[in-house]
Amino acid sequence: ARPSSARPAPPRVKRPESHTDVTPTERLSSAKTPAPVIMDGKALSEDEEDEDEQFLVEEAVPLPSDVPVIEPAQELDSENHGGLVKKILETQKNYESSQSSSKPAEKSLVSEAALNKEREAVKNEVKRLSSFIQGVCSRSQMLGKIVDYIQEDVDAVQTELHTWRRENREHAQSLLQEQRATDQTLETLKANLAELEQQIKDQQDKICAVKSNIMKNEEKIQKIVTGISFSSRS
Repeated sequence: ARPSSARPAPPRVKRPESHTDVTPTERLSSAKTPAPVIMDGKALSEDEEDEDEQFLVEEAVPLPSDVPVIEPAQELDSENHGGLVKKILETQKNYESSQSSSKPAEKSLVSEAALNKEREAVKNEVKRLSSFIQGVCSRSQMLGKIVDYIQEDVDAVQTELHTWRRENREHAQSLLQEQRATDQTLETLKANLAELEQQIKDQQDKICAVKSNIMKNEEKIQKIVTGISFSSRS
């Protein structure tokens, strides 16, 4: 064993071996071997120094082309990552969510403007309807007062209508009676008129007969006068 005061031996370099029999999974698992940690303030014992001498440093060996490459997202999404990786993942998710929410934010602004415009239109319509309803209510109140007196007016109108109808019937009856009396009087007058017309015709016939006699008498007188004058000449 080496003395405790001696410096630790340098790590031995392990030469690369053939990887023909080693699978990609074994390579990846061997690459994640944790390194030893030396705590401050503590001296190493002989056993620990011996263990340090047995540590090997492996050189980085390029992987064959047929080995599948693990994507960064798959490595970050594994359950074995630490707190720093979790913070990186959270930051990336927040950034992606902020990028994806930028377009919905613009859409939300447009939709909010449309909603505000629609709210203003609804408010204006509500105001218009409110004023219209108030006007209708005021007019309906006046109409209600008028309706209260309608029955009295209807009763008065019906009473007056019955009065006029009664008077109309009475006047119609009186008119019928007067018409009958007038017809009777006219019948008498018509009979008298016919009689007078007949008398006038009779008188006209008599006048014509008298004229005819006068003309005959004139002819006779003329003949007599002519005969007398002829006899006197002879």
